[in-house]
Amino acid sequence: MKAQDKGCNCLQGDRVKEWVDTQNEELVALDLMLDHKAPPKGSHEDTGRRHTWSRKTEYVLSIVGYCVGLGNVWRFPYVCIRNGGGAFLIPYFVCLVLCGLPLYFMEVAMGQFMSRGVYHIWSICPLFKGIGVGQIIAGFISSWYYVVLISWVSIYLVHSFRSPLPWTQCSQEWNTPACIPHGFRIQSYVSNGSGDAQSDYANVSGREYLNMAIVNGTVVTTGLKPASEEFWVNNVLELSTSLADLGGLPWHTTLALFVSCLLVFLCLIKGVKSVGKVVYVTATLPYILITVLIIKGSTLPGAMDGVLFYISPDFSKLMQVQTWLEASLQVFYSLGPIWGGLVTMASYNKFQNNCMRDSVILTFLCEGTSVFAGFAIFTVLGHMAYNLNVPVANFSATGPGLAFVVYPEAVAYLPVPQLWGVLFFLMLFTVALDSQFVFVEVVLTSLQDIWPDFVQKWDVTVKIIYSSVQFLIGLPFASRGGMYLFQLVDWYVAAFAAIAVGLLECIIVAWIYGAERFMDDIELMTSRRPPYIFNILWRYVTPFLLFVLLVTSLMSYEAPTFEGYHYSPGEVAFGWMFAVIWFLPVPLVAVGQLVTTSGRFVKRLKATCSPSPDWQPGDVSFREQYGQESRPPALCKFPPAPSLSKLFR
Repeated sequence: MKAQDKGCNCLQGDRVKEWVDTQNEELVALDLMLDHKAPPKGSHEDTGRRHTWSRKTEYVLSIVGYCVGLGNVWRFPYVCIRNGGGAFLIPYFVCLVLCGLPLYFMEVAMGQFMSRGVYHIWSICPLFKGIGVGQIIAGFISSWYYVVLISWVSIYLVHSFRSPLPWTQCSQEWNTPACIPHGFRIQSYVSNGSGDAQSDYANVSGREYLNMAIVNGTVVTTGLKPASEEFWVNNVLELSTSLADLGGLPWHTTLALFVSCLLVFLCLIKGVKSVGKVVYVTATLPYILITVLIIKGSTLPGAMDGVLFYISPDFSKLMQVQTWLEASLQVFYSLGPIWGGLVTMASYNKFQNNCMRDSVILTFLCEGTSVFAGFAIFTVLGHMAYNLNVPVANFSATGPGLAFVVYPEAVAYLPVPQLWGVLFFLMLFTVALDSQFVFVEVVLTSLQDIWPDFVQKWDVTVKIIYSSVQFLIGLPFASRGGMYLFQLVDWYVAAFAAIAVGLLECIIVAWIYGAERFMDDIELMTSRRPPYIFNILWRYVTPFLLFVLLVTSLMSYEAPTFEGYHYSPGEVAFGWMFAVIWFLPVPLVAVGQLVTTSGRFVKRLKATCSPSPDWQPGDVSFREQYGQESRPPALCKFPPAPSLSKLFR
């Protein structure tokens, strides 16, 4: 009887246990449903509110779009030919490996590890959390004037559909009596003298070339201006006389600015989910258009002269310090570390993504694009030089002068110039748009990380407000004196603070936090430890190069000028404000951290240099393995050096 009762009790106990287990499973399922609310496709439950890229391709294209900016198209070719042509590629890729790649890999790994933006990743060393604040400010400032570039390009894009092209004629309302129409040959203005214009103008730029003539055997300035320059200065910019005279807002630049801000807002309306779809077009189209321009340009008379001028090596330049300095600066600014874009885009990666492989491939892809784009520029400039019977060197230019004066003039020499004008400016438009996406996303992602509930609830409203503020602040750049302001801000915002921040990043990660510990974190993500060579680069080589860059940049500093206009001391001081404003949070936040931390100074310094509890994997399933214990800083610890055979393993 007792045995029977015992069996019944066991049976009832099993049923009760089964019922309890069922209820627990239902409660767990309900809890998950309430907490996560059926996360959409492409999200990552383990990272809380952080979504991830729907496909790896979206991340790759977003990074390519960010790194391949206007500087790759309109600055690299000029820097290349000024520093030895094909020989410049040697210091360029050496600096890429020693400086660009380590910084790139470091920032991508930090963003992917925490799955957070530029503000939170500096939990790795709270004393320097001001770097994140500064990067938010830098992204905000950059988006002000970068959207103006998009508006200028869009004006040219619209005008490219007109026949004839408006920058080829001198019969427009904006033209002056000094205008030179497209195709005008300087030889027609030779008076009382003989000589070969090709030799007389060997060291004259394209715009200066058309402003000169030979009188009695002497080269003199005529005051003439090419139609393409008058279109740019008198029609697009309606340029005033100085920065002090902003001169009101031209309706066409204001409208173009509004449309540009609206377009950026629409592309970012759903964050990385919408950007991930847009970049399939905006990041791939430039490569298609550059390829088309190269193919067409290579068939034109004189194209080979342009290509040879571009790639012919002058190895004597390799012995000049200036060549290596410019190579380092070109890599540093074109690849885009320090500005927060790499951290932001990588924060949407899946935790176990192979960020080291991506970094190596993408750095060489992005910087190789600079070389590739140069062929599109110089095949067409070679054809233009052939038509005017002058050296290609006469038309070497950089920045807006190349994009908005020299190249439009060159395009007009092509068959069906409207088609090639549309293709060229469409390429510039998509390149600029991709970079603008990331500048804006740096700010919006950081706001979402700081105030997640508020931003998630009012997501569209926040983006409307941001786009409106961006438009209002961009209005001075779109004014008649806006180009003076643009040059001033562009000169200083990317001057010295960016290099100083890069140097600080290396010191913080490699010395204060510890390069070995950082490599442990990467190994946790990718299941593979980075080669020890990165330890050496992060600790010694990259910070040394950045220090040299910072010192030489300060020593070679010159106040900016624009078209012969010299900025006043007050305007220069205003420009310096942009150089300081995004580095200023670094010391301010550091002081705040030390003041608000209790204990003696050494204890406070040690505490603020140690990672906060927030520094942990974004994927919760790895947090237990990572551990939550507070570990002391690794300042001045030297791990044993491995054998040479292990450096690249």
